[in-house]
Amino acid sequence: MAEYFLDTNIFMYAAGKPHIYKEPCVKVLSGVATENISAAVDTEVFQEIMYRYHHINLADKGADLAWSIIDIGLEVLPVTKKDIEISLYFYKEYIKKGISPRDIIHVATMLNNGIEKIISVDKHFDVIEEVDRIDPSDLC
Repeated sequence: MAEYFLDTNIFMYAAGKPHIYKEPCVKVLSGVATENISAAVDTEVFQEIMYRYHHINLADKGADLAWSIIDIGLEVLPVTKKDIEISLYFYKEYIKKGISPRDIIHVATMLNNGIEKIISVDKHFDVIEEVDRIDPSDLC
């Protein structure tokens, strides 16, 4: 079982232009590739990446990034009916605090699979009491 869930932004910063988070995110993914970091994603991460790159007319780059996620050796979790039920439970509470529906689904999938730590640059995960956010800069 994976210890961490990787938020979509880890892949986006690692693949993107120079940024303060680029190097830490690349190091996180290197840790996954060398099996020093045990991590998972859910199917929504792929949808999020492909949607974003499609939206900015870089669909081929999005598909390449999605393939690289598959090839790195991460556990890929399905989003199940139980995950949706859990997310609906959290929805009323966390939507008021600015958490997006997609991130609520990530959290529900994490919890349903026994994962309590998410590696993300998004500080809004700090509001969610049920998980611990790890900044990629703090991990490497």
